[in-house]
Amino acid sequence: MIDYFARYISFLSFRYLAYTTTLKSMLSQLKSFSLLFALVLGPAFLGLTLLLFLGLGKIVDSHAAPAYGAKLAVVYLLLESVMLWAMAPAIKNAQNRVFQRSLFKPSWRVCVDCKLLFLSNAWLIASLLIAMDLSLKQWLQVPHFLLFMLLQWLCGVFVLYRPLALFYSFLISFVLVLLPVSLTSLQYFLGFVAIFCCSTLLPPVRISHKLKVQSFGLFWFSYFIQHSWSLIWRGAGLVALLLALLQLITIRNDFSDLIQATAFSVCVLLASSLQFDCMAVFNKYRLFFQSVNQGKLFYISHFLPSLIFFAVSLIVVISMLGTNLIYIPIGAVWCVLQQYLAQKKPAHYALVWFVITIGIMFIA
Repeated sequence: MIDYFARYISFLSFRYLAYTTTLKSMLSQLKSFSLLFALVLGPAFLGLTLLLFLGLGKIVDSHAAPAYGAKLAVVYLLLESVMLWAMAPAIKNAQNRVFQRSLFKPSWRVCVDCKLLFLSNAWLIASLLIAMDLSLKQWLQVPHFLLFMLLQWLCGVFVLYRPLALFYSFLISFVLVLLPVSLTSLQYFLGFVAIFCCSTLLPPVRISHKLKVQSFGLFWFSYFIQHSWSLIWRGAGLVALLLALLQLITIRNDFSDLIQATAFSVCVLLASSLQFDCMAVFNKYRLFFQSVNQGKLFYISHFLPSLIFFAVSLIVVISMLGTNLIYIPIGAVWCVLQQYLAQKKPAHYALVWFVITIGIMFIA
């Protein structure tokens, strides 16, 4: 028995070391962004923390406006899932997953995954802090908050093991909160739990193996079907941000121009950052397409996914927030510039985006 626990503790220590090492590596790769965010958001860290707890408080006390509380909860869960998706390789130790399967029990891997998942889920920890401050009488008044914490945990589990089910869950949950029905907070959250549980029963849809790649358009379409999460997390992050900004506009309509400029700059960032993924694909298949005399066309085509994503996301921004039409040509040029920087000068990518963003906000 002692040897059993000693081996488990050794495995736990290994996973924790791999977890911290991977996080440090991820931060070093994003050091330019990390520096900018530290400079910009560092002084506002306390305010952002208070805003996080304020939003959770709105979810707890949502009796007067249950539909608003449900929408806010979905936005929180969406942002939380995006954050956990970015940390998933560190949580699961994806690089050594096969090695772990050959030596350790599946129950050990799942147990350690759950421990590191909880350690990484700052949103759930914040909810637990609020929950610890509630009295029994208050708990009886807000039972839906317990379901919300369950949903936070399910989001993390789905990110690690069932990402497609998570996509279905959010898709159906958005339909529920947008329906013109009158439900209580408890009914909304019971519906969310039912949706999350039932979405695990939906079969996966795989059509990439049926596609005949006869053009560059079908090549990229097939690639993003197989690597759809890179588009899903960007789209999810954009929609969550727009929903939050939409609520902010209703409170402070005098900041609408500044809020639109913020949404516009984030739209450029999400679209142009897709160029890093496309560039990796280009480097992987470049020699093959050069061998069939398609090198130049393939080079041109690997810029198109970012531009298409920008066009679609800009349409979403305009439809939800409205925007000045002058942003359309400016955004197209800006997106191409960021693509060029991602291709040729990745070290300057974040700095240029930050400087242009500040300039647009001053103008707005």
